[in-house]
Amino acid sequence: MAEQPKGTAEQQAHALALVGRLVTAADGDTLYRDVYLRRAGEILAPLIGEAHYEATLTAREQLDRLLAQARAAVGRQDWTQVRELGTRAADLQRSLDAEKDLVAAAETVYGAPVVMLDPLSPGLPHSRRWPTAEQARTEVAAVLAELARDEPTARELYAARGQALAALSLPGAVSTGAAKGAGPATSVEQQALHAIERGDAASLTGLADAMLGTAKASASASAEGAPATRGRIAVPEVLGTPLPDACLARAKTLGLEAVEVTLSSPAMATTIADFVERYAVGASAAALDRARDGVARVTLAAEEVSVPKELASLLGETVSLFALNLYVNSAGLRYVPLPATREMLLVETHPDGEEAVTPLLQQLELDRRRGLARDEVELRLHKHGARVVAEQLGLDPLAFRIVCVPADVFMRVGDSRGWGKRPEWTHFDGYQVMANGRLRALMGGNARFGGLFDLCSISRDDARENTVVRLAVVRRERLGVRIA
Repeated sequence: MAEQPKGTAEQQAHALALVGRLVTAADGDTLYRDVYLRRAGEILAPLIGEAHYEATLTAREQLDRLLAQARAAVGRQDWTQVRELGTRAADLQRSLDAEKDLVAAAETVYGAPVVMLDPLSPGLPHSRRWPTAEQARTEVAAVLAELARDEPTARELYAARGQALAALSLPGAVSTGAAKGAGPATSVEQQALHAIERGDAASLTGLADAMLGTAKASASASAEGAPATRGRIAVPEVLGTPLPDACLARAKTLGLEAVEVTLSSPAMATTIADFVERYAVGASAAALDRARDGVARVTLAAEEVSVPKELASLLGETVSLFALNLYVNSAGLRYVPLPATREMLLVETHPDGEEAVTPLLQQLELDRRRGLARDEVELRLHKHGARVVAEQLGLDPLAFRIVCVPADVFMRVGDSRGWGKRPEWTHFDGYQVMANGRLRALMGGNARFGGLFDLCSISRDDARENTVVRLAVVRRERLGVRIA
């Protein structure tokens, strides 16, 4: 491993402190996770670049092999080989130990997962790092204030994000879904275990009281036939703002088309919003029976705007999946269908079956559309997406992101484009949240399983041949829409 200049010890300590704060911000403010990690990589690169970090991983594997070989040589009492292997292992160990602080920091940046659950979204399992949403916000707000002080070039961003987090209405310790045994209940158990480990009897008693009170309220709500809580979705008006004219010609050369996504009527938007707001906060498959009436209303609203009856029924069922299960988008925030009457975005609108490696895919270093695992796609978007947005499209990467086409965009645009008529799936932005916070990648559009309104999930490392990539450029505000 080649040595890199690392500056003075004081400079290195300052840089590593900044990196640590940025990683904390990335874990807690996941809407801008890519931005924080990108900046952390820029600070870290002069100290230890990504290639150098990957070389240390190889060196670790080599050290393990040398020690395994030495162990076998001891068994044979081949002391000459033991000395040779031991000497090589010791030299390699000293090299790794000399850089252990840098390598540890590099692992939090270069080895960080691209997608992480937002610790401030209601209903999602709590992060391992923070037992409660309030603790997450407090710590992240503190590091954002420190970054605003120490990183003047990005002071406005850090200050704005601190203000945005302060304005959030945070989820409580317990949700209706938790009381019914849905995914969030696990997080309550985790909080109780954390309290026991800390010896915090007061918090433990408070959690127990909250759970018992929620169970009582939930039982009362069930008797009345309605959920105990209701959320609210605020759709940013900026989503309907026209895209800058300067980016449109550039987008076309990359294989992207400016698309205006609309709902058929304001009444349709209102019906979908009402359904999602009514049931999504306490998302649970156990709520499905209670939600049947809501599904029927969505179906009827679709039929009233001339959606064929069989498709209207599929639409209603798909909307119910978003409301009754836990999904997150690629920014880690709770994902629900946006009841926006109008949205402007860039989409790859080529017909299903066309799989040209367009300039966009080339810029992202993707050599094909078919048979790619979601982890691979997300990694390429993370590494190259901001550069493509800025250099190729002339857009601000703080305001726009490249993502797999969102499911609701695919469904709204696809009818007029003939999508969803082939026996193959399309990668959709986002993930289904399973037990213990495990994520499965969303996909859909398979003609055999619902066509345009098909929605399901697969393992993030599943590279099945009949799954294809279709990309979109969206405003970051779309990913930041919360149900509160």
